[in-house]
Amino acid sequence: MNHQFKPGDPALIVGAHMTPDNVGKVCELVEFLSQEQISSWREPHHGMVIQNGDVHAAWVVVGAGLVSCFGLTGWALVDQAHLMPLRDDSVKEQQKSKEAQPA
Repeated sequence: MNHQFKPGDPALIVGAHMTPDNVGKVCELVEFLSQEQISSWREPHHGMVIQNGDVHAAWVVVGAGLVSCFGLTGWALVDQAHLMPLRDDSVKEQQKSKEAQPA
């Protein structure tokens, strides 16, 4: 499923490669990073620069209870395929899709 995410969008984390404890948590999308790209966003507690060293493009996300692969809290890198949008328009789209399915 291809979602048109943008910074500031809320999303639900529905999968993970390295941080399964984040699955089921709500987050806010901060910045999309291609492979090896360095974020302009800085980790707020330590001022750490974030680089996407994964083999997939990923979003920098923030949210309560999130844990990064470095063990730092409040943020994570999440593969776009592991995010479900929580915007009103995407919820309406999912509802229409369900209504169109035969019972």
